[in-house]
Amino acid sequence: MIWRGNLDLPEALEGQLPKAVTEAIVAFAAIGAAIGLRLVINSFAPDTVPFALTFPAIVAATLLAGPRSGLMTLTGSLVLVWYMVLPPERSFAITSVTTALNLILVMVAQLVMLWVVSAYRRVAMASSEQDRRQIDGLELALREIDHRTKNNFHISVSLLTMEAQRTDDPALRLALSRAAARLQAVASVYRNLAVSSAGLGAIRLHEYLADICERLREGLLPPTIELQLDAAVAVVSQDLAVRVGLVVNELVSNAAKHAFSEGVGRIAVRLAACPDHLDLVVSDNGCGMPEQHDGEGLGTRLVEMLTRQMDAELTLSREGGTRHQFRIPLDAS
Repeated sequence: MIWRGNLDLPEALEGQLPKAVTEAIVAFAAIGAAIGLRLVINSFAPDTVPFALTFPAIVAATLLAGPRSGLMTLTGSLVLVWYMVLPPERSFAITSVTTALNLILVMVAQLVMLWVVSAYRRVAMASSEQDRRQIDGLELALREIDHRTKNNFHISVSLLTMEAQRTDDPALRLALSRAAARLQAVASVYRNLAVSSAGLGAIRLHEYLADICERLREGLLPPTIELQLDAAVAVVSQDLAVRVGLVVNELVSNAAKHAFSEGVGRIAVRLAACPDHLDLVVSDNGCGMPEQHDGEGLGTRLVEMLTRQMDAELTLSREGGTRHQFRIPLDAS
């Protein structure tokens, strides 16, 4: 991976250490690493390419802490090799033209390399900073879009609810209330976005269902009909969450409308998460769906369509009420 200037130790540690101290520490660490490797090499190949390890040490210090740290590393390593390795050892005496030329040529090569690495670091950090500014701008735009989307949903739901309250026609009132509930089921998904390895399009489905059930209790179900939710922790795609939420909304609404002739009963929603699929059960203890149910209602057709879109398997039971069980593969889009 190409280094992108994302690691700047003096900046990262600015609140803990002065910049110059961090640069010096990095330089000493780089020199120490070069000395350690030199000692290892000397154990089986003494006096081999004495300046070889100073180059990677300078590169590492420059990339991590900047050109001043690289210059410290260059100076320190050059002095140490001059004093400890070049003949005569443990002396700064220059006894031959060859030694002088070696020092001058290595110093020039290291300075050129330091300049190149420093230039690369500046370009990489500038590019990284530009990327960060663009990301910040995109995040701001997304937050604004998200805010406006939530507001639009809220306004639409409020208008439908107001119209439902104003009408004297019970059938129209129920239709408008159910339309508002459907729209709210879609809108609620925005409050349950999960920041996870699945990405920003992932939804905490258990919290999403809890939100839907709470709104159904408040806006649709009378106090005499109990709605229970038992949902395991699950994070799924946004598309799948919306479909599951709409299914739950429709089945709970249908049960509240048709299952309880005396207006008293219990509806249960259960979600179990398995490695490769979800088990969703919506059941009630009402009178049960008729065997000859025509299935022509909008809610029934919507549930059938959503079941197909999720590639789910639906099992319907009419014993002791009505029980819809869905086996939903987790690779459903």
